[in-house]
Amino acid sequence: MMLLEHDAKMLLGQFGVPVPEGVLVADAADASSVSYPCFVKAQVPVGGRGKAGGIVRVESVAELREALGRLVGSRIRGHRVHECRLEQPARGQECYISLMLDAQSGEVIVLMSAQGGVDIEQHAGADMLLRDAAAFDPRAVRRVATAMVAKLPAFARGALAEAAGKLTDAFFSLELTLAEINPLFVLPNGAWVAGDAKLVADDNAIERQPALMQLLRERAHAYPEASLKIDHGFDFVRLDDDGDVGMLTTGAGLSMQLVDELARRGCRPFNFVDIRTGQFRGSPDRLIQVLRWIGEGRNVKVILMNFFAGVTDLAELSRLILVALERTSDLRIPIVIRLIGNGLEAARKTFADAGASLVIETDLGKAVDQVVAIVHAVPSLTGATARAGEQP
Repeated sequence: MMLLEHDAKMLLGQFGVPVPEGVLVADAADASSVSYPCFVKAQVPVGGRGKAGGIVRVESVAELREALGRLVGSRIRGHRVHECRLEQPARGQECYISLMLDAQSGEVIVLMSAQGGVDIEQHAGADMLLRDAAAFDPRAVRRVATAMVAKLPAFARGALAEAAGKLTDAFFSLELTLAEINPLFVLPNGAWVAGDAKLVADDNAIERQPALMQLLRERAHAYPEASLKIDHGFDFVRLDDDGDVGMLTTGAGLSMQLVDELARRGCRPFNFVDIRTGQFRGSPDRLIQVLRWIGEGRNVKVILMNFFAGVTDLAELSRLILVALERTSDLRIPIVIRLIGNGLEAARKTFADAGASLVIETDLGKAVDQVVAIVHAVPSLTGATARAGEQP
């Protein structure tokens, strides 16, 4: 989970990282105590906000209202802006520091530079962007950081040495996979401040991190996917509010491949989901919930279900699907189901005995063909126009 800048700075502040004074707002009515000039910074979990027009300097209330009116509700690099951080300007020499977990080696990659700002990794000279790896241990990271600091220009050493220690504390205490400050402003007197901050938390560690759990509880609207996973135990991500294909699938890798394949063939997947059939425990609740969420897609034309059963018994799954469809009978969306694996024939019989008007395929390619045909309204392919229990 990538934290929004405002939340990242609030968390880093708890570890002694100095940050510019700022406040989170959704409209100008919340900004009565702001002094000018200030920066209006759209809060979206993506880099390059400045280039995309998501960071604006304002000099007055009128400019603030105009900026907020333009930014809140807009999209920046595919992400909708719900709030902005109003922040006092920070100045100084721009530097850079980051700690990143290398998932392959298990080491922590330390990057440090006396240059900072946009595109640091491309613009910094090879001798200015220092890189080293440390064992996954805070003492090892501090040793590596200390050695790197000694190679920096004198003006940056004290600030980056202190920043490295505080960032290391946050990195290990919060079980992060990335902790970055860019730019890190170094003042003439040697003091420093985090101009921007990026933190990425390990999704699997959130539940044992009180600070992150509190953040999700208080700001669930800002982290809908992470909050959903905590509350429901599986992944569901809205990819495109105007998407035309709803997905009810299991297996993260295969589900991502299906998203890519559908997009390649001119469809717009509404969501990604890994519903995790092994945790159904005889209950249709997860199926019902996902169908309800998909039903919120105003342009969804078809639902693709894909279940590759190993341990999962398709006979039981088919019964749960029928119950879920009965309880969501108000959703008039065609369904294509691809089933393969343990209990396939029993599942077929369950659907046949119930008179379910569903398109059922064992071949994934043919299932995708059916979905694409429905999206593009090819009249020669029929049979996926009715819900379970309806007569075509």
